[in-house]
Parts: sequence; structure tokens; C-alpha cells
Amino acid sequence: MTLLTNSDLQNQTVKQLSLIILTHDGKVQLMTQPAWMLLSQYFQISSTPGSELPETLQRWINHQISQFTQNDEICSLNLPLQLESEGKRLTLRFLVDPTEAQYLLLLEEQQPRTFAVKSLELLGLTKREAEVLFWVAKDNSNAEIAAILGCSDKTIKKHLEHIYAKFGVQTRTGAIVFALEQLGMLHL
Repeated sequence: MTLLTNSDLQNQTVKQLSLIILTHDGKVQLMTQPAWMLLSQYFQISSTPGSELPETLQRWINHQISQFTQNDEICSLNLPLQLESEGKRLTLRFLVDPTEAQYLLLLEEQQPRTFAVKSLELLGLTKREAEVLFWVAKDNSNAEIAAILGCSDKTIKKHLEHIYAKFGVQTRTGAIVFALEQLGMLHL
């Protein structure tokens, strides 16, 4: 049996992350394989993994570093860089590691959420409530939704009351807007 040290565990964990470690002047010190795969996909680069970043990404990093060195802190307004490709979203977060005098670039790929019953359930709705809100968003009346779901108008009204209470809203429109915001599909 082989025992792993903390250092071994840290190294294995880092290799699984989509992470780029940058020197104090923004040059690549370490790039994990998952990070390279994401960069090659979103920036359409085909060369072998190396120390060069795509030019547009390097410009963004240089800007982040200049913001940090001018303010000596990453302000809360520092937003991640987001790129979309083939229905997926890549989020790049710029982090400062002052103890090591280096910067970290964390890459995270997400499937955009869709306005579907399953997505609405993730917001804390029951399956039936999610179905009701889905059909509300399709501009159906309570009577139409009742016919679709095989229940009464009063049942639909009760489900809507539960949705309003859970979301802290008062109207059908408010419920839809709240759901869209929570799913990251609407930014106000």
C-alpha cells in the first residue's frame, strides 16, 4: 500500500483543475492539461501546450494585473471573462496569490441552462410547480394549463400561489423574471 503525502494530493488535485498559474509579470508558469484543452477549444489554437497564451487572453490578463498593481487589491467590480462556443460557456477567473507572488487563472466550463421543467426544479419548485411555470412562460392561461396537465383551474391557481411564495414575487411575470435571473438567462 502506498501512502500519499499532502504534497502528492495537492499536485494530483491541481492537475485535475483547469488552472493556469502565472508569474508576477503574467507569463505562464504552469498550465494543467484540462486548462489547455479548454483554451484550444475556445481560442481555436492548435499548437502544442506551451508557455504562450492566445493574444486576446494575454491582453485581458495584463489588464487584470495592471488593475491589481494600481489598486493593490482586486476590486469587487473585477468580473470574470466569459466566452461562448457551441452552446457552452467558459468562465475565466483571475485570482491573486500574494503569498507566492503569482496569479491564478481558473477556467470553468458550463452548459448554459435552459428554461425547461428540469431547470425550474433546480430552483426549489416541485415537478408540478415547474410544469405550471413552464406553461405560464409559454403564455398559457390557467384554464389552458389545467387542460394540458389534466387538473382543475383551482389547482393551477394554488400552484401559482406556492411559486409566488417560494420566489417572493406577486405576479406571473415576476415569477418568470425571477426564474430567468436565477437560471442566468436574464441579467438586469
